[in-house]
Amino acid sequence: MGLFDLPAPVFRGVEALMSPLPAAVRLIVWAMVAAALSMWFYKLLSPQKRLADAEAEALAARRELNAFDGDMDEAWPLIARMFRSAWSRVALALPSALVASLPIIALIVWLSNDYGYRFPGESEHAAATAAPIGYQAAIVERGDEGRRVVVRAPEGDIISDVAMGAPVPIIEKRRWWNWLIANPAGYLPEGVPVDRVEVALPALEVLPVGPSWLRGWEVLFFGLFLLFSLIIKKAGRIA
Repeated sequence: MGLFDLPAPVFRGVEALMSPLPAAVRLIVWAMVAAALSMWFYKLLSPQKRLADAEAEALAARRELNAFDGDMDEAWPLIARMFRSAWSRVALALPSALVASLPIIALIVWLSNDYGYRFPGESEHAAATAAPIGYQAAIVERGDEGRRVVVRAPEGDIISDVAMGAPVPIIEKRRWWNWLIANPAGYLPEGVPVDRVEVALPALEVLPVGPSWLRGWEVLFFGLFLLFSLIIKKAGRIA
């Protein structure tokens, strides 16, 4: 389990309480929760008074520049003032915004695992390809053992046989970044000559209509997350 996977049990518990709801409705709730948490953390951690002063300074600088009607050489101090005030606000807001985004990153990691793909049904087949070329990969089911990722050498010998713990389309050897984000599907053994297996899993659709890129969780969640964040920022007068 990676660092960003630690809150996953909490997310799963909340998800279980919402299980009677359709997937799209659950995602709307998650978007609202993510927006509220991120904006609350940001407001709590950020220097709101200094940010408000910096915003007022930036607005005054823009107004003064817009009202200026002189030579370009004379305008440079006004332009410099405008950029200084803008960058001052960014410098004040960025550390708090980064810290406030950490719980949301954890939620996004969990959502991508639980809402990204699904295992194929009985009448469906998910093709698997191994890299480098020449090795063969397949997904097989073995009763109580569940789904397994089986990799064969060009001669046909099995060189890897690992459990596929979750519907994730890419299975690799363990990388350095997995201490941050683990792969719930599992990992290939270090000693095998295959570095990566890609599985053509069917995407999980949360919306029944529209093009394929619109039916997944990403557009619905991120679109509403942005909308709810802007509403909370405006209603809460967050600088």
